[in-house]
Amino acid sequence: MTRQKGLAALSILLAALAWPQFTSAQVSFASNEVREMTYADDVAPIFRENCVTCHHPGTAAPMALETYEQVRRYATRIRQAVETRAMPPGWYLDRTVGIQEFKNDPTLTDEQIATITAWVDQGTPMGDPSKIQPPQAWRPAHEYWQLEEELNYGPPDLIVTAPTYLVPAASGDQWFEPDVALSSILDRPLIGERWIRAIETRPGDQQSAYVFHHVNVGLRPAATENTSGGDGGLTDAAVGKRFDLYPNDSGKLIRADDMMTFSLHLYPIGEEVEAKVQLGIWLWPEGETPKYATRDETSFNSGESASIGLPRYTDMLIPPNGYQELRAYFVLRENARIHSIRGHMHLRGGYQMMEAIYPDGRREVINKINWNHLWHTTHVYEDSAQPLLPKGTVIVSSSLMDNTSDNPSNPDVDQWVVYGRRSVSEMAHIRFGMTYIPDEDFQEMLEARERAQARPVPIASR
Repeated sequence: MTRQKGLAALSILLAALAWPQFTSAQVSFASNEVREMTYADDVAPIFRENCVTCHHPGTAAPMALETYEQVRRYATRIRQAVETRAMPPGWYLDRTVGIQEFKNDPTLTDEQIATITAWVDQGTPMGDPSKIQPPQAWRPAHEYWQLEEELNYGPPDLIVTAPTYLVPAASGDQWFEPDVALSSILDRPLIGERWIRAIETRPGDQQSAYVFHHVNVGLRPAATENTSGGDGGLTDAAVGKRFDLYPNDSGKLIRADDMMTFSLHLYPIGEEVEAKVQLGIWLWPEGETPKYATRDETSFNSGESASIGLPRYTDMLIPPNGYQELRAYFVLRENARIHSIRGHMHLRGGYQMMEAIYPDGRREVINKINWNHLWHTTHVYEDSAQPLLPKGTVIVSSSLMDNTSDNPSNPDVDQWVVYGRRSVSEMAHIRFGMTYIPDEDFQEMLEARERAQARPVPIASR
């Protein structure tokens, strides 16, 4: 991997996809004629609210798009990128199947796309330059918390500073996996037991952002009793994913004597870097307990060998210039409410799909993700669209690997590919953000969903 490709692929936190914000810019159509669009009046507001979060100096984006001159220079490429919905990036859900209502969908509206394409077709007029706001002041990713500044969560209640690791200037992939007493890495004491409602990962300094491929963090209770807060997984961070938000009635238990486990995948960038990472933790108020203990992201591995507990993926063997599809089945022993979905594959990833076979025999596609290894977005369902899966539901986890020249990410079509932790090897698992719900509460949720779906849609909303 070249230094340039490494910077683009491994800069997990500088390129984190921002929570979407939608502009008020409109397109006017009258008698099938498009009014004149200008950068100042129509295009600049769209870019300011949807594009410059990533496209400004100091990020992994390939160009800045903060000024008229910068946007005009790339106008033709921008037109193609928005028309094909390649930009904004990170949203590769198949739009033809499955649930489409999400809280963090960053995609542009049809009107916004029409505005940009019309402006390019009209010759990219500037308009009145006095109406163009100056570029925003940006800070490096390690100097702010996205949850605090963009989602109004306030400052974190706890900050964790992970042990550092010296990444050599030249080497292969590096993994650093320490287990540390939580109390030794907190910025302030944690008294007793508390419940987490959100968590965010950020680089410890500017250089650290460039060496991280991903960060996985878990909690391991010091004692075995009272482990209702969920399993050991806590949070992951990768390109396009910086934070986890739990449902507003749910949380994860954290204790003063817990151990925190880290799995840091790092890659050299041509100079030694002391890799640093921090976690911000937002807690439920002291003395408050959420209604449900969420498992949050729970992994469903495609492939029978993984689902029955055999080591690695003994049935993953992708032929040169060929394909392989793996599928596994999981039976829910408890009712589950799903609040998010996130795929995970590597460079030979084609697509992933989650289906539900309900106890009454109905089969439903929940979502299909057309894979792109550059982004690891967690897709967060709207509350009204969260899948409600009763106990006895069979979850079908499917992953198609594409080792052909049709896959633009494929580094070598002539290689056999097996399971492995490096990007040139392969993985195939899908994560559901899930919370187990007791029978009585689950029935109430089903009935409320049925009432909402039966309610007539107001004429103004149609």
